[in-house]
Amino acid sequence: MKIVCNFAAAGFVIAWLLLGYYAIAHHMGGHPSTTPLILLCPSSIAALGLDNASLFVGLLGWLAISASNALLYAVPGAILAFLVNLWKPSVVS
Repeated sequence: MKIVCNFAAAGFVIAWLLLGYYAIAHHMGGHPSTTPLILLCPSSIAALGLDNASLFVGLLGWLAISASNALLYAVPGAILAFLVNLWKPSVVS
């Protein structure tokens, strides 16, 4: 369960870090490639609907995007946790 939570937390944080990176780059006049955004946070495609949203609605939208990204990252975490439990010998007392 700890592995799944760590993967989910990583997915949640990655979405916010990418939002911060692209917001700062846009503010500084840069136009970075969106390839890392699409690869690391596929749910960010939903941000297209947030173009004309207020700050509050935009942040709520990114909260939903980061939550869905956390779920997306939790899936390989669950698979890895399952494989680790299969490999780890069980202790029977």
